Amino acid sequence: MQASETAAIGIVTVSDRASVGTYTDTSGPAIEEFLREVVTTSWRALRRLVPDGIDSVRDTLIELADREKCALVFTTGGT
Repeated sequence: MQASETAAIGIVTVSDRASVGTYTDTSGPAIEEFLREVVTTSWRALRRLVPDGIDSVRDTLIELADREKCALVFTTGGT
């Protein structure tokens, strides 16, 4: 990645209930808000909300790392 490029940062919330709309995810947006306050270089957020489970988390991390080329991926939630 060149210094002038916009970095992609993945934010993955793992939650069965939030992924089906039982409640609103607040941790993913909180991470994004924090990053907007402290990261001074150009970046864009790629947020994902997935149900609990090895397959859903694995597939999402592969997508963000390999396909979207995220420089960093945050995860939150999961049981």
